[in-house]
Amino acid sequence: MKCPVCRATYRPVNETPSCRRCGADLSPLIQIHDQAVWHYRQAIQLVKAGDYAAAQTQNNRALALHYNNADFHALAGQVWALQGEFQLASAAWKQALKLEPLHPVACSCLRILTELSQGDIFRLTESDLG
Repeated sequence: MKCPVCRATYRPVNETPSCRRCGADLSPLIQIHDQAVWHYRQAIQLVKAGDYAAAQTQNNRALALHYNNADFHALAGQVWALQGEFQLASAAWKQALKLEPLHPVACSCLRILTELSQGDIFRLTESDLG
C-alpha cells in the first residue's frame, strides 16, 4: 500500500499506522485494506465449500475496497471459470496480469484456458490441472 500523501510504500514500523516518510496517519487505509482481505478470505472459504455465487459476492466486496489487488482479480477469474463464465474469467485474469505481470495463478489459468480453447487439451498434464 502506498501513502496517498507522498506515495511512499507503507511498511509497518513499531506497529504505528503512520507513513515513515511524511508521518501521515494511514489507519483508515489500513482498516479498508484489512476489511478487503477479510472479504477475500471469506470468498476462498466459500469456494472451498462450493458456494460460488456467495464467493463471487465476497470477492466483489474485496475488489470494491481494494481494486488494485491482483490476487482478488485472480480469484474472481477462478470463480467465474468454476461457473462456466470463461470470457469473464479471462478478463479477470488479464486484469490481474496488468497489476502483477507475473502473477502465478493468472498466468497458469490463462495458459490452460488458451490451450483448451485451441484444442490442446491433450498436451495438459495432471500437474497443470491440480
